Amino acid sequence: MFAIQLAGPDTDILRAGDRQLLAGARGDERSRSITFDGVRLTAVVTLTPATDGSVRLDGWISPPSALPIELRTAGGTLSTTADERGRFTFERVGRGVVQLLVHDNGTTMTPSMEV
Repeated sequence: MFAIQLAGPDTDILRAGDRQLLAGARGDERSRSITFDGVRLTAVVTLTPATDGSVRLDGWISPPSALPIELRTAGGTLSTTADERGRFTFERVGRGVVQLLVHDNGTTMTPSMEV
């Protein structure tokens, strides 16, 4: 079971915008790119299937900033920090429902998404 709990009144929930399906290098692999828009920032994530059955998540936040990033999964929470250009990566993400959180002057989160 996977549950989502809001962090508090300073939480900004991004809304999903553009979605693109991108052809992979091997033709049968497909990457998905999703844009999430909010009041304080925009996040773009690209989900690419890996050969081991997991997914690589590459992301960018705008305005770019070195901010703490969390990825909530059914198996637990993964953490990283975006670089000064706003880029971040999570490798070997298990299939299932995930949620991305960006910790700026509050918490900004995406809706749940299937990877």
